[in-house]
Amino acid sequence: MFQVSRILSAFLTYVLVLLRCGSLVLFAPFFSSEVFPGRFRIQFAAVFPLLFLPLASRTAEIPKNLDMTQLAILAGQEFCLGMTISYLGTLIFTGVQFAGEVAGQQIGFAMASVLDPQSGVEMPMLGFININLAVMVFVTANLHLVFIYIMMKSYEYLGIGALLPEVNLNSPALAMTYVQATALIRLGVQMAAPVILVMLLTSIAEGFITKTMPQLNIQVFGIPVKVAVGLCTLIFLYPAICALLVPADWRFNLQEMPEGPFGDSLTELQQMVRDLKPGSDG
Repeated sequence: MFQVSRILSAFLTYVLVLLRCGSLVLFAPFFSSEVFPGRFRIQFAAVFPLLFLPLASRTAEIPKNLDMTQLAILAGQEFCLGMTISYLGTLIFTGVQFAGEVAGQQIGFAMASVLDPQSGVEMPMLGFININLAVMVFVTANLHLVFIYIMMKSYEYLGIGALLPEVNLNSPALAMTYVQATALIRLGVQMAAPVILVMLLTSIAEGFITKTMPQLNIQVFGIPVKVAVGLCTLIFLYPAICALLVPADWRFNLQEMPEGPFGDSLTELQQMVRDLKPGSDG
């Protein structure tokens, strides 16, 4: 009977770890990509929690004699915590996509859309290029491993069964949402600003040409010129965007995040998880 109770307790711990870690497959950047076959994602979600099971078992505070209501609340808490960590990490990618959409509207690609294989939804063409470029930089810099590290640290700061801090306007998750929303807008404007400026200068030049040569039909060559100038601008701009996201001289280090939007986002995410610890000043 004693062995059976231990097995059931270990299985319950595994299920609760699965609910928190499995959210990576649903919401986290790169991990949630639909490029991976569904069978692989299910297998990964089932095996991945085993890495955290020893740590989670050591810090777990699961009450004994749980009824179904308490178990449902506990399961919902674990899933919501994992979803929050994963989703907040994706907001910075929204800023990258936003920059592509703004640039596409300026160049003339507002109506051009493609199917994104990562999310399975249609998005503007330049937004698709930008977000895939950002994911490539994110994975190449091994920042997806930082996500796993942050998820592991969450069990140190808030073990299974520990009560989440009271949700209010000063809660870590809401504060992180404010910071990430501001960061994604700033990043989108920062990345799209060169294209907006070049397109503005191109429009001014077309206006001068129209005034000096009224017989010239600006509609005939105006749009192709804008597209060509915009694409040339993006070709020269993308290396700078990669360096903006992650500096080329940065080497993978869990204790020191890179400068730039990705590093700032992951640093804020680490701080949010740290502030979830009961009794913390955050």
